[in-house]
Amino acid sequence: MSLTVNLRVQSIRSQNPYGRGGCIFVGTEIDQLGNVVDAKSYFVVKTTGAQLGEARVQPGQWWQVIGEVKEYRRNTNGFLITEKQIDAHDIALMQLSGEHIVSFIAESEEFEGIGMVKARRLWDTFGERLYSLLDSGDITELSTVLSPEMAEVAVAAWAQQGSTRTLQWLQGSGIDVRTGKKLLAFFGNEAEEKLAEDPYRLLSFSASWKSVDAFARARFQVAEDDPRRLQAAVEEALYRLFDGGDTVTPIPSLLKRVESVLGGSAHRSLIMSALETGLSNGSYVIGDNGNVHLLGAMLMERTVAKAIASRLSPAPLLSAARVNELVHDYEQAEGFDLNTEQKQAVHRAVENPFAVILGGAGVGKTTVLKAILKAYEMSGVAVHQVALSGRAAKRMTEATGLASSTLARFFKNADSLDFDGPAVVVVDEASMVDIVTMHRLCELLPDHVRILLVGDTSQLMPVGPGLVLHALARIPQIPVVELTQVKRYGGAIADAAAAIRAGRWPQLPDDGVSPISFLPAKVADIPDVVIALYESDREHTQILSARKGNADGVHSLNEVCQAKFTRQGPTLLVQNDEFDMDVSAGVHLGDPILCTKNLWDWGLQNGSLGTVVEIEKAPRLLSEQDGTELGHAIAWVLWDDGERRPITAEMLPDLELGYALTIHKSQGSQWKRIIVVLTGSRMLDRTLVYTAITRAQEQVIIVGDEAAAKAAVEAPPKAELRNVGLVSFLRQEIAANSEAALLRA
Repeated sequence: MSLTVNLRVQSIRSQNPYGRGGCIFVGTEIDQLGNVVDAKSYFVVKTTGAQLGEARVQPGQWWQVIGEVKEYRRNTNGFLITEKQIDAHDIALMQLSGEHIVSFIAESEEFEGIGMVKARRLWDTFGERLYSLLDSGDITELSTVLSPEMAEVAVAAWAQQGSTRTLQWLQGSGIDVRTGKKLLAFFGNEAEEKLAEDPYRLLSFSASWKSVDAFARARFQVAEDDPRRLQAAVEEALYRLFDGGDTVTPIPSLLKRVESVLGGSAHRSLIMSALETGLSNGSYVIGDNGNVHLLGAMLMERTVAKAIASRLSPAPLLSAARVNELVHDYEQAEGFDLNTEQKQAVHRAVENPFAVILGGAGVGKTTVLKAILKAYEMSGVAVHQVALSGRAAKRMTEATGLASSTLARFFKNADSLDFDGPAVVVVDEASMVDIVTMHRLCELLPDHVRILLVGDTSQLMPVGPGLVLHALARIPQIPVVELTQVKRYGGAIADAAAAIRAGRWPQLPDDGVSPISFLPAKVADIPDVVIALYESDREHTQILSARKGNADGVHSLNEVCQAKFTRQGPTLLVQNDEFDMDVSAGVHLGDPILCTKNLWDWGLQNGSLGTVVEIEKAPRLLSEQDGTELGHAIAWVLWDDGERRPITAEMLPDLELGYALTIHKSQGSQWKRIIVVLTGSRMLDRTLVYTAITRAQEQVIIVGDEAAAKAAVEAPPKAELRNVGLVSFLRQEIAANSEAALLRA
């Protein structure tokens, strides 16, 4: 028999039973006001972790429970007792009413230190107003009854109850806890009210359209043609395009996207109404060329276009003759001559406040950069070197001898940067810089700061939206120099790289011993093939894959490599407080480790690689010379910069196995020998293949589906399929500046 019943929690039999989440509790039936219906009757409720979300059942709480009621008997101290048990189908935390708040506060562990006497005094003093005081966090007025410290405890505990109730309510409606927490962090106690006004606000907190639309239609009876729904559908369509990399889109494409959001069965008139709603409320604008611009993306691209166009008037730091002398001195010091392209690049960078140096792998971009930095130094220009990834920034420092940082760290330290005098920002691996990052950089830099972008449009495009380097390469007025003569390596790898860069698939041997070869393999066989190849030279080899999932992905390859090479050795154990026992951290002695976050306090950057060289038998306290505690070392890693550093339990979420990396993670790095796994996937394209094979210094072994790799190389790069507005905005700004200059003349 199914039943809906309101219960006051009397006791907890099991919180998180069997380690699977959920709760078993005993409750007494109450009415809407909290009055006990039958003092002799009680229910035993079994609920799952999925139903509770992150809610914690506590004595004194009120819950509405829906589920099947069954009677069963159990023997307690020799007495046969019949109990009514509910296996909950749905469960929701209720708001307390009336003075029942007194017993709840007195009995709840969250309201630590507030017993029955103080709880009663709160109610007697404030009555029903107590709810609003707790909701608003009015510590001042609550302190007339409690001490200020106790008032803070009460406010925090009450806020937790409200948050728990909202989170549990959202999860019961199909909205995940992570999204619910973001909503609560933004709206606080007003979260439910804000959702009632417009449930589609949840889309701003990364919830899916499907779950939010279902939530809005079911919980708030939102109609199919409700203006809130139509506006949200247009914005969802635009953000899907934005997430896919586009910053502009033709109207027919937007029409199809809106149709996809609303459902294939949506009537065309409904879709047109949605588009009209989006245009009238400013969700998007239509440009001169008829393309639809997402408002935020348009503003970013215009800002970037203005910043670049304002730097296109030549402003030489040195005379051409002085640059030639500098180049000659540099060649003498380095013991080799720069080619014509490289010399031209030095001149362009010295002459122009904004310049771009393009070139494939091994063409000597770093060599040119060192010469340019000499010119900046001679001119008294402060140099700020930045790159998107930690490994790329580290290589810049190693190659040039000057400090460099990631763009993330550069932005973080922006307040302490000194741009008062002449300065330049040099951005390496610029092909992966998206419009959001470039906008932030242009907003940060004063007009007099020069910008030099260095990169390769044949390598990976940005993961984020828009294109910068690729767009600039299309504008003839931009000072661009492309280096084409390969210097880093020659022979088969260089020839294959050049062919792939041009969209031609090279003929590759299948022997696994040539400088570059291709070993065809089915997906199921790839792990065994890769392990055999890796085992022959683990010290100098890095495995790369186009994707993370599937048998040929990074996660699987890391797992099988660990099982083969280190799983029989010592295991890193960490304390699990929930079960009061040591559990495996998934790391073994000898494992290669990848850092996935900038951990500046430990000298690590996103992309740092190392090897686990020691596992502590017991956590070892780490401290500064002055005695300041830094945490407990549970293992030690020898990192790629030669430093041996500790691992603490807190660092584990930011560390992964490093036998295999995604090709995206490899950009900016080099290894003597690489094994590249390539199979058919939506990620595979020409730039991915080119980036992968150019990571090798001596040997490349490709494993997988040659037909899929060939098709990806011969197809246009995905960067060419992105729709962006930066090119047109740049042309407009350049034309406007030229017209203004003529008028001034």
